[in-house]
Amino acid sequence: MGLDLYLIILLLIAAFSHASWNAVLKSSGDRLFTMTTVVGIGTLLYGPTLLFVDFPTLAVWPYLIVSFLLHLGYFFFLTYAYRQGDLSAVYPVARGCSPLMVAGGAALFAGQALGPIATAGVVTASTGICLFAFEKGMPTRHLMKPLAMAFVVSCFIASYTVVDGLGLLRSETPYGYIAWLNFLDGIPLLVWAFAAKGDDYVRFLKADGRKAFMGGVLAMVAYSLVLYALSVGGMAHVSALRETSVLFAVILGAVTLGEKFGAIRWVAAIAIVGGVTAMHLS
Repeated sequence: MGLDLYLIILLLIAAFSHASWNAVLKSSGDRLFTMTTVVGIGTLLYGPTLLFVDFPTLAVWPYLIVSFLLHLGYFFFLTYAYRQGDLSAVYPVARGCSPLMVAGGAALFAGQALGPIATAGVVTASTGICLFAFEKGMPTRHLMKPLAMAFVVSCFIASYTVVDGLGLLRSETPYGYIAWLNFLDGIPLLVWAFAAKGDDYVRFLKADGRKAFMGGVLAMVAYSLVLYALSVGGMAHVSALRETSVLFAVILGAVTLGEKFGAIRWVAAIAIVGGVTAMHLS
């Protein structure tokens, strides 16, 4: 199940937004408070919209609850992974492994099996994404823990992507699912921040709240677009195109920070573009 042109454009916007909010998280002085704010924005902004969207049916709620729990695990493990390693190492592995797992889950649970060319495309794209983590050579011993954590994060990403895809297939419209998931995701962290760390969190908001708020808006836009695409497109196609966020992050680094676009980056970029193109033209 390929993607229409408008979905491709929406997912490229989502990829750019996702790369941007991850950069905000990595550069933050307190990543847990930043993550709390990022996901809390979805709760605050989507809360009022619950009055205007369909209430999820009983068949959809198990998927919403499981996805909510998987997202909670993803938030904590991603925050911990960024404590252990650099964005340039953690981010590509976390995002690059998930399309392969999503493709397997989509075939197993939703009957969305890929053909040979599309399968080669997702393997090529995932390999290209992961390559960015190794542009300085093979990982040294001190990088093994961050890379292992990044792989765990990737498992959470793939799991909630497949669960959300299945939940959206059972939803009457995607809008209720999108609104309720974004609303639920931020509640535990906001309750923890204000109940257990109230004064510290308020000080954080005064100092870094504006940047975290922008990260939250970007994160909300990014995954809302992904959820909409999952409701009408194939899971593997959506996942692979979404993870081009790594390529956007590298391009942003080259343009804004003057980072060198070396041979490995060129090979990785060509592999990503070639793999995604093969998937969508197969």
